[in-house]
Parts: sequence; structure tokens; C-alpha cells
Amino acid sequence: MAQNQIGFKIILLGETSVGKSSILTRYTKDIFTELTVSTIQEFYTEKEIEIRGSPMKFQIWDTAGQEKFRSIVRNYYLGAIAAILVYDVTDRDSFDRVVNYWYKEIKESNPNISMYIFLI
Repeated sequence: MAQNQIGFKIILLGETSVGKSSILTRYTKDIFTELTVSTIQEFYTEKEIEIRGSPMKFQIWDTAGQEKFRSIVRNYYLGAIAAILVYDVTDRDSFDRVVNYWYKEIKESNPNISMYIFLI
């Protein structure tokens, strides 16, 4: 990080195939692709922006939504200032999992985190 640059860790959470990787690619690279491969474990990228003259760096983590990776994903909650909970508006189960699993999971692990819900 450059001198005087502030860094923030943000995580994307939600079920598999709800669009977490698409959101990340669109925000960081300004491109959109309809065909993506499921994230295995985790992936992160950085985005640098300037807010009111201050340089900021966001480290954005794209986590795997598959149940078999959930114990690994918990390691990425620590140090995060925000979680973006993602669901697919065409899949009611993905919304129910955001409310009944992901929200509760992150609040128990990191009670001071800010959370936002993003729908695709």
C-alpha cells in the first residue's frame, strides 16, 4: 500500500452460483461475463479508489458458496470491515440461505461487521 493509504477488507458471501464472482469482476475490472466457473475456496482482488482526496485500497474476497468449503471460508471473516451478502432473485432458496445461514454465521464470527445485501 502507498504511504498514507487506508486499506479495507470486504468479503462476498452467499450460495454457489448467485453472482459473487460476477460482481467482483464487474466492480474491479469493469467487465461482465455471463459464463463463470465456481470459485473453489477463495479468491481476492484489490481495488484502489480515492475518497475526498484520500487514497483507499479495498481487498475484496470472493468466497466459495459450496457447503464443503464453509469451514475454510470462516477464516476470511476476521479483519473484514464489511460483508456483502449476495442472492439470486430467481432462487428463493438462495435468499433463505442468506437470511438463515450467512447473516447469522458472519454476525457470530465478527459481530461488529457491516453487512449489505446485494441481489442479482
